Amino acid sequence: MKMSVSRRGFLAGTVGAAALLGLPAFAQEFPAKAFTYIVPYTPGGMSDNISRLIGQKLTEKTGQQVVNDYKPGAGGAIGANFYTKTPDDGYTLLQATNSFFGVIPFVTKVEYDPLTDLTPLVLVGDAPMVMAVHPSVQANTLEEFIAYAKANPGALAYATAGKGTVGHLCGEWLQERAGIELLHIPYNGAAPGFQAAVAGEAQVVFGPEAAEFISAGSLKGIAVLGAQRWDRLPDLPTTAEAGIDGWTPRSWHTVVVHSSTPDAVKERLNNLLNEALAEDSTVQALRNFGLIPGIASLAEMKQRAVDDNTQFGELIRNAGLAVQ
Repeated sequence: MKMSVSRRGFLAGTVGAAALLGLPAFAQEFPAKAFTYIVPYTPGGMSDNISRLIGQKLTEKTGQQVVNDYKPGAGGAIGANFYTKTPDDGYTLLQATNSFFGVIPFVTKVEYDPLTDLTPLVLVGDAPMVMAVHPSVQANTLEEFIAYAKANPGALAYATAGKGTVGHLCGEWLQERAGIELLHIPYNGAAPGFQAAVAGEAQVVFGPEAAEFISAGSLKGIAVLGAQRWDRLPDLPTTAEAGIDGWTPRSWHTVVVHSSTPDAVKERLNNLLNEALAEDSTVQALRNFGLIPGIASLAEMKQRAVDDNTQFGELIRNAGLAVQ
């Protein structure tokens, strides 16, 4: 697969800008030692897979070793809190999702300010939030689903990986935007939640994992949240196409550093990581993970964090899920 013109243009522009800025000598020499990569989840999951891929690419580009340090627990909050106590020289990275900016700080007591303490460096990829239903549900489109739910308030249950997760918030968002009433059933993780939907214990589920069940015929696809279709399910309409415009709950992966890290180091890391993310092998690997790969500047990533902090925060407060 050839690199797109926009991707080439972005990389050329950022590299050129860095040269014109005349980065300080320490930034030009960065990195000069190994990286520590904090992974706030257990080994074997999506974040671990991403961290290993990014670590490999970073080593290839810099010659420096990348060592993973796992700090799981509390939905990622333990790892994030640990990270705030690490050096801010750019040699300690945090594998993260937008939940660290828009969800975790509202539903869990944390030791950081998501908008002033953490800086998302790059867009590793978007994880499409797919809405799927059990085959018994008498709806094939989002419009039909909403009509059925309005006629049967509280009769449909949606399974999630737990209270306060993005899947949970997808259900809260849909109820708020569509004016319907659904029953939330939290499970201990995404896999049990999807199995419950397949078994008919719950009728609705949200998440990128839905693709494999839709393809197998064990669940029916209803919509992809947002305005962008997913090439893995190209015939599945979006919620925007069904008339629900504006921001939608979303999930995206990034690499984080301390906001107090020198700006020149942040720019250097943004350039290095975007170069790695533009490689065909990286793009293919991320697609295999179920992500939509992306390239973004530091300013674009900052805006994503701000938007999700605002929108998720409002949704969480309206649903009565915010910690006191």
